[in-house]
Amino acid sequence: MKKNFDLHRLGMVIRWDVLNNWTYNLGIIAGLAICFSIANIIRLYRISGFIAASHELDAMTDSYKKSAYMFFGFISFMVIYVLASCIFRNMKTKLQRESFLMLPATNLEKYVARFLVVTVGGLVTLLGALVISDIIQLIFSFFITPGFHISLTWPVLSHTIFALSPIDNSWQTILAGYSFLIFAHSFATLGGAFYRKFPVLLTACTGLALCLILGYIINELGEAGWLDFVGTLHIEEGSSAQYCAVFTSSAVFLALAAFNYWASYKLFTRMQVICNKWINI
Repeated sequence: MKKNFDLHRLGMVIRWDVLNNWTYNLGIIAGLAICFSIANIIRLYRISGFIAASHELDAMTDSYKKSAYMFFGFISFMVIYVLASCIFRNMKTKLQRESFLMLPATNLEKYVARFLVVTVGGLVTLLGALVISDIIQLIFSFFITPGFHISLTWPVLSHTIFALSPIDNSWQTILAGYSFLIFAHSFATLGGAFYRKFPVLLTACTGLALCLILGYIINELGEAGWLDFVGTLHIEEGSSAQYCAVFTSSAVFLALAAFNYWASYKLFTRMQVICNKWINI
């Protein structure tokens, strides 16, 4: 077998993975569709009593859309985090490890295959659940809110992608926000590669512990006077100082994300059929 990266082998690994886990993936889509549908139906019941006031229909429509995309955005973040933390859930048992590690593909191809399955596959799963729940809420709207029928798929997708914050949607906010989201995803991926048991919980606890430690260090530096220069900075909207802060923070997040992805790949290359009970080393 050639050691260079081969797209055909990558496609075969992805196909093998999808076919072996199709029931699990369908279960996720069904669960998310039910979750979104219940939330939509509850919102329909809440506004059913105000439909008669036609002059408020536009405001009600905007409120309905905003509530839907904020809920979808929150659930999407949690789902992507959980899927990233479970990047190697297909290697839980000894038999699963043997089957995956013995595939005729390089370690990089196997890692990229799993990465694409939990990221691109996760996005496809969310989209499928959103479309199904949208159809369900449209059907229920004919009984709950006659005369008020609206599709949520495009409004939710457009707001989730292009409007990370309901208050400030400037390019600075979007750049910093997406940089942080990529870093959070990379951290979850690293946790999923490191922890074998309870990767979601242990990764979350590790992240919380690191945040507390970082907060304590920053507080100590502030009390020691090392951060007094921050008070002299005048970061105003549209100022060069703001641009510098945004680009610096984004660069730091992306650099840390690159390191996390690289470290998770290195951990994967060290995985064995028989390894530690709690960690993948």
